[in-house]
Amino acid sequence: MRNQHGTACDRRERGTASVAAPQRASSPWIISRREDLLWFHGSVVAGIALLASFLYTARRGDSNAPGVVLIAFLWGALFDGSHVWGTYARSYFAPDGASKAALPSAWSWALFGVGPIVALLAAWSGDTARFGFFLVSAYLWAYWHLVRQHYGLLMIYRRRAGETNPRAARLDAFLLWVGCLYPFVRFSMTDAYSRSGLPLLLPASSIPAARCVGAGVFAIAALGLMATIMSQRFEPLRLGPKHLLMGVVIGFHALVFALLGDLLAILATLTIFHNLQYHRIVWLYEGGLGRRPSGGLLPYLCSGVSFGVVWYGVRLLAPAASSSELGRNLFVGLGWGVAFHHYLVDGRIWHVRRSKAVSQALENGAAAS
Repeated sequence: MRNQHGTACDRRERGTASVAAPQRASSPWIISRREDLLWFHGSVVAGIALLASFLYTARRGDSNAPGVVLIAFLWGALFDGSHVWGTYARSYFAPDGASKAALPSAWSWALFGVGPIVALLAAWSGDTARFGFFLVSAYLWAYWHLVRQHYGLLMIYRRRAGETNPRAARLDAFLLWVGCLYPFVRFSMTDAYSRSGLPLLLPASSIPAARCVGAGVFAIAALGLMATIMSQRFEPLRLGPKHLLMGVVIGFHALVFALLGDLLAILATLTIFHNLQYHRIVWLYEGGLGRRPSGGLLPYLCSGVSFGVVWYGVRLLAPAASSSELGRNLFVGLGWGVAFHHYLVDGRIWHVRRSKAVSQALENGAAAS
């Protein structure tokens, strides 16, 4: 989803959660204090629970097989799949034309075939690294999609606080991105990443030096950003929901990458935070139109979980049961295709500035909550 505001800076700022553009200027919260703390900040508790589950599994010596796959499957079926269903319920299966207006054309379904095609090309050429680079690209898009939602929420909180200085907005955004990207970049230079089988992005001999340089650059950037923000050069420093969000998001990302060494476990643990936030955004939009997605909570959950079971059956269980590398890659690639299509659709259906209908629905939903 994306956020569009009136100033020149804000028009450039887009993010998944930013669709919930607040309308009650007297409140610093997007919906309300209770709702925001529960869904936009407090949903990190689900991530902490999932993190604990993976750590417990790793201590039992099961970190590379059934334990991680089973936990990740349950997360995918119950949370990740249902949140993708939320995208489709709010768009393809919505009864009104405005909810479908920004959907991509039929070519977008071709994204389902990208992974399998790469898998076939890699098998045909005998160059397995090709599929490895596909997976790296997939993880990068997934991570970008994840952080963009937190970024969107950050921008909404700025607007709710009446903070309109474009330079200060860039500082806040840069701090969030630096705080989230550094743990990911550092992980790509660890032994855990090397054991994942994904292609190294740097020559092995240069990785120790690169880690030191990266840590130095991050420290300088973080200290510079914090000093500039604390100086109140561009706008007064008023602690509020946006600072709590940044602290929770950056701290959680650093914690997850520090404690987990399996990319699948890392992806699941970070994404469940995003999943719950996203469900609330979908319900906010649908509530503003006087309806509930899929007709109500029970059909919404049943449809979402059923979708998740099928998707993660293909994405995780089928590869685990496959005896050939090509078979595993075909299933994994197809599973990523569903995610790619979600990222694309999600990035197009929440253009608040371009659609008064979407903006009004979110406004009504926030007022009714």
